[in-house]
Amino acid sequence: MKASTQKNALDDDCLLYTEAFEHMLEGWVSILHESQSFPNGFCQRSGGVEVFDCYVQCNLAAPDGIRGAMKNGDSADSDSDELNDTEDSDRIRYKEVLATIGALGREAPGHCIPLLCNLLEGRLSRLHGQIQRLVQAGTLLIDKVLSDLYEDIHWILLVAGNVLSHDTDGETALIPAEVMRYSLEKSTEVNIETSLRVLASPGEPSSSIPGHESTDPVVKLAAAVFRLSEIERRAVGAGFKSLLSPEISSDVMWFLRRWTLTYLAGQENLYSDMSLAILAAFGQNTEGAAWTISFLLEKIISNLTAMNSEPSVVQDTVNLLVALVDSKERGRQVLKSPIFANLSSCVQSNAMDTLPSEANRGLMKALITVGSACEDQAAKDAHWNKVLKPLCDRYNAIISRPDLKKIHNDDNLRTQILSICESFIGCVQGTHMTTSGQLFNYLQPVMNTMIDMMGLYHNYPNIVELFLEIYCEAAKRMLCYLTTSASRHLYQQTINLIQVYAHHNQGKRTIEKESEEEQFRDILLLMELLTSILSKDFIDLAPPDANAPEEGVSASDVCLHGLNLIMPLMSAELLKFPSLSLQYFKTITLVCELYPDKICNLNPELQKNLIASLELGLTGIGVDSVYTLCCDFIQVLCSFMHRTKKTDVPIFEALRPFLKLIMDLILSQGINSELLPATGSTFYLLICVYQDTYQELVKYLIESQTDPGNRQRLMEAFRKLTVELPMSAERIYRIRFRENFEKFVVEVRGFLLIK
Repeated sequence: MKASTQKNALDDDCLLYTEAFEHMLEGWVSILHESQSFPNGFCQRSGGVEVFDCYVQCNLAAPDGIRGAMKNGDSADSDSDELNDTEDSDRIRYKEVLATIGALGREAPGHCIPLLCNLLEGRLSRLHGQIQRLVQAGTLLIDKVLSDLYEDIHWILLVAGNVLSHDTDGETALIPAEVMRYSLEKSTEVNIETSLRVLASPGEPSSSIPGHESTDPVVKLAAAVFRLSEIERRAVGAGFKSLLSPEISSDVMWFLRRWTLTYLAGQENLYSDMSLAILAAFGQNTEGAAWTISFLLEKIISNLTAMNSEPSVVQDTVNLLVALVDSKERGRQVLKSPIFANLSSCVQSNAMDTLPSEANRGLMKALITVGSACEDQAAKDAHWNKVLKPLCDRYNAIISRPDLKKIHNDDNLRTQILSICESFIGCVQGTHMTTSGQLFNYLQPVMNTMIDMMGLYHNYPNIVELFLEIYCEAAKRMLCYLTTSASRHLYQQTINLIQVYAHHNQGKRTIEKESEEEQFRDILLLMELLTSILSKDFIDLAPPDANAPEEGVSASDVCLHGLNLIMPLMSAELLKFPSLSLQYFKTITLVCELYPDKICNLNPELQKNLIASLELGLTGIGVDSVYTLCCDFIQVLCSFMHRTKKTDVPIFEALRPFLKLIMDLILSQGINSELLPATGSTFYLLICVYQDTYQELVKYLIESQTDPGNRQRLMEAFRKLTVELPMSAERIYRIRFRENFEKFVVEVRGFLLIK
């Protein structure tokens, strides 16, 4: 570990030592996973704490650490700019390493948590002094001393965040058992009132609080991060933003998000025993939790208004805000906070227009998400009137202007429309099972007018893309909870939307690469929209709808009609974008699996486009997952036609040439070995459906061999391929054919090559 940090970061030796260190940590992961097999304290006594201490030491500057003490005397920071420009952030790049170091730290919380707390508090006192020094000198720029200090704080935060919490990745975040046990063990030495006073005094060091030694160590470490947050907020307020490190601001938000999900107003019934200090400071419905939520909201507002030019800070700030409202327990307390009203008032002013896209969306997502925590319907209605109605009113005021067609090109007006659309996307992203019906009722009239607006703004790709994204998000997040009547409204609007888009883009040709990428993004969104609409047919969580008419448009009709409109816009060049081709083939394969009968009876033009795209997917795109999806599509159709004996449907003859195409790919080695299983199953089903064509192809291929030996070997190989194998398309014979097929490929490729 020391060797990997004491050499130039781009040096081969350094990379070698880094890899060795990571392998060593993998060994520790195995030990930690089996810790119950070892005596108590084994990991601590056997060097786990030494590894933890050494890691912290390697990432801190002297005198506490050895960062930058290079053997060749070079500056530690000589390559830092280059690395920072080209690499992921440290928390992503060293995610696994940090998680293991955090786990080792939890093996000895009595040593590691106070150590981290002392290191952070010491740096914060120095930080306060360094900022004052630079302000007094009239130099509002970060110098080498301050930069080194920030680097120390950066690593302390990353390690502390991984010690105090797990990376839950969507699961319920629980306080690690070792941390909870440590807080419980310290309870006899802890004064809860003092702990709360330290927590609620972020403007001063904990050492200035009488009796601070009796503070719960877990609360004290969180309080130290709160103090760092407060130093930043006050520096911004005093006009010293240029002396702050965006990386540290981002780290603080990252730490507070993980900490919030784990500690703040959590589900107390999931613990067999809870520390009274943690409960008093952060438990549900406590003064400590209420104060903490208001404190965090103030910091969030500060970041979104003063640091919104830093994308990573904005993203992490929004993530913290969403974490604050993503549980009912925290949501209820957020709604009670007086600071929350300041956030919701942003919607009523034009303050959202100055926010970056991510901040705008995240803020609205949080404001809508918290609505699901309202106690009753009256409270929900009042909440929607506060945060949603102003947005809808503002949008309606723009679209109802009698002079809109004349002034729609105005830059200021377009900026407002972009901002409002970003907010609407955030609204949809904040939907919840219990609120989606009400939200759709609010948004449905707005979404209806967007179809005409897209016609007006069809030459502005950024606005068109946002309209499409609103529909895409609504289908993805709301549709499965909507009643039949509401769903049909969305279906009809979707068809109208695609018609308008297709009308304005039909025949449009461009040689600009940027325009091609814009159309690629549009069509990708439309394909995602159709896939989400189709999912309604098998994921329907809506309440019963007594008023729904029996007849109406179905999800499959919308999808097929949408495909019919989009297909003429899909050029071969567009299908070569991997993400678009993958989404397209996922969509058509899903339609085929659900409604093979409808695919069999497509109109001639759509069928022609579909077959052409399948051929391109098998031969011209070169993405394995796309090839496999094309095989799945053909298999589903062949199985259906064989089972139902449908040989008179339009697509029957259209699929026949694929038998020769697949055979050519097999014999010319046009596919890699990983695709052979999918190819074998597809080949078998094509043989089952087109036996006469298969016999003709085999006969022609054998007769075309000029070498008598090859002719005989090929005849024998084809005989073994289908020997004693019924052409019934059943799964058991498909598996048996696959085994024969693998032997066939190995044998034939040994002596035959068809170009």
